[in-house]
Amino acid sequence: MTELSNPARSRALLIGAHSFTDPDLEPLPAVARNLDRLAELLRDPSVWGLDASHLSVLAEPDRDQALGEAGRLADEAEDTLLVYYAGHGFVHDLSNELYLALPRTDPRRLYTALRYQDIRELLLGPQVRARRKVVILDCCWSGLALHGAMSATGLGGLSDIGGTFVLTATSETRTALAPPGETYTAFTGELIGALEKGVPEAPPLLTMTTLYRHLYDALVAKGRPTPQQRNGNTAGAIAVARNRHRPPVPGPGPEDAVTSAAEEASVDPPPVDSPSAEEPPAEEPSVEEPSVEKPSDEKPSDEDSSARGPRVRLPGPRRRRTVVMASALVVAALGSLPAALNLIGGDGSDADAKAKSNLTVTIGVIAPLSGDLVSLGRGIRDSADLAVKKANADNVAPGVTFKIRALDDKGDPATGRRKATELVADRSAVGVVGPLNGSVAQAMQKTFHDAHLTQISPSNSAPALTLGDGWQQGTFARPYNTYFRTVANDTAQAPAAARYLYVKSKRRKAFVIDDKQTYGASLAQSFKKAFGEEGGAIVGEAHVDAGRRDFSTQVSQAVNAGADVVYYGGLYDAAGPLSKQLHAASSGALLAGGDGIFADTYATVAGDGADGDICIVGGAVPGSLPSAETFIKDYKAAGYNSSYSSYGGYAYDATSALIQAFKSLHVDPSDTVPSAKRESLRAAVQNVDFDGVMGKVGFDANGDAVSQAVTVYRLSGGAWKAVQA
Repeated sequence: MTELSNPARSRALLIGAHSFTDPDLEPLPAVARNLDRLAELLRDPSVWGLDASHLSVLAEPDRDQALGEAGRLADEAEDTLLVYYAGHGFVHDLSNELYLALPRTDPRRLYTALRYQDIRELLLGPQVRARRKVVILDCCWSGLALHGAMSATGLGGLSDIGGTFVLTATSETRTALAPPGETYTAFTGELIGALEKGVPEAPPLLTMTTLYRHLYDALVAKGRPTPQQRNGNTAGAIAVARNRHRPPVPGPGPEDAVTSAAEEASVDPPPVDSPSAEEPPAEEPSVEEPSVEKPSDEKPSDEDSSARGPRVRLPGPRRRRTVVMASALVVAALGSLPAALNLIGGDGSDADAKAKSNLTVTIGVIAPLSGDLVSLGRGIRDSADLAVKKANADNVAPGVTFKIRALDDKGDPATGRRKATELVADRSAVGVVGPLNGSVAQAMQKTFHDAHLTQISPSNSAPALTLGDGWQQGTFARPYNTYFRTVANDTAQAPAAARYLYVKSKRRKAFVIDDKQTYGASLAQSFKKAFGEEGGAIVGEAHVDAGRRDFSTQVSQAVNAGADVVYYGGLYDAAGPLSKQLHAASSGALLAGGDGIFADTYATVAGDGADGDICIVGGAVPGSLPSAETFIKDYKAAGYNSSYSSYGGYAYDATSALIQAFKSLHVDPSDTVPSAKRESLRAAVQNVDFDGVMGKVGFDANGDAVSQAVTVYRLSGGAWKAVQA
């Protein structure tokens, strides 16, 4: 039975070299595009669904990096391990071995390149647990990996043990091709096309044999270098991709068979192509290669069976005609909103209209769902989930079902960027709620912008995210028009803190600390300016790593400088220990910060001496707003394990804004979903205007919330209490 390689237990490594220090090596810009698109497709759940942490992309590595990463993934993989290389290939004059070029490779000194034999030996090592392996080589002379070398030991192929499939772009005597003006290299371009569009007349899962035969036919038809393959035992049945092909819908006819448009029955294997003069029969599919499965033999995997209807054996010649009973989803190019539901048949009845409009739309949520900031992240996720459930229950967009897809960014910018790329590749995603951290937002803004995918943060407050880096000099320039936020930015938070501390709390000397992150540094800079304008003095400042928990040096500096307040630009996981250490050293000083320290666990860590500490939270207090009463009641009734926390109300409003924008593009349930690109949805978000949980929801020209209300909270009796709106 053919089954999809388990993405949770599989790993993939994509290696490429597109620029070279040696002037004799031609740059290969198409290789960089190969890596980017293949990574997107392999992460796409409709293709394979690899988690970003299970897929490693090495663009321009050195030899040690390539082998080290291959070794790491080989240690982790339990099901399938896939290794791909694209770049220049070389043949060693003496050993006739295949070498793979790297950016600093000198063709005259091939020890500076990556020796294929090293990869082979690594993957065949006894420590490798992967039961199946796939190697794909897109380079000149790559066929050497299949047929051995003229040396005593020989290269051989990976197929000298079972469960391994090697696919190469060329034979051992041919160069590969990177056609000028084309997006990808010739071989990988066809591979990408097969993954993007699927393979006609193929089963629901694309085995390596199916992919090879498709690539062979396509490249031979174009007169391009002919791909080669070799596999051990049943390795040809390894499947690392679902078949995206959707056959065209025929007109009605008496011989039509009723089945699902998503149904893909297996067909007879295509005839074996006659080899060209340069591709002798010995280089055709090996005798070990299994035949393509017949319908009677092929069974869907458990993962796919629920999505497939009954199979119908068709009468007459082997042809398959299908009539779509619900709808065929037409998908725009990557980066576009799912385009439309093509409606076929129907008599105009209510039931038929309901069947016509049946679309599932994804709203991504990116937040820290593990680690120190998990309470805030889960509050964002669960509040977004509540908004989606409410919209579905109210049938806000008839015929449309909304769902969330929550991804854990761990509060880390690099992880956040990978998660952003993952959501961009999800064609059902129309927008994103998140992230929590400003530094993570800064890392992912461009990724979303390039894909025209709208993001709305319920918590970011750094002014530069909407106003640009020159905001402190009064020069406002919105960096990315796909970025919005529902919470007030630091231009409102920091002045409120300065005003309260100077006027109400009578503080005159402030020591400022930030955690070097976008959020913390921005908040600290805003506070310094605002406190000075109130008449206060900044008596010192320090910049610490976000992971710092020992603040003894900074506390000593603040106390020695006579500070009566320490303002911290950062998050509660560090602010709690800082407060505890500050109050142990000076009972008269207090700690202040932004909404990042507004968490229940802050008081637990800071201890009893922290009473009097303050923080500023953008927006109003949910419990004090009539508009939030239903939200709070529904959230509790839903039984979520975490509190909606600081940003739950804003996450709910952010999700609702995306839903309202989508609704404006999908008005009539009897119509198809408009073929609107993600850019159209962004424009609709820019124009939303409604009363939300936390007040008026709308955005100014920079993407900032039209409501810039803030609330001052004071720690009292171990709990945050609002003291000033």
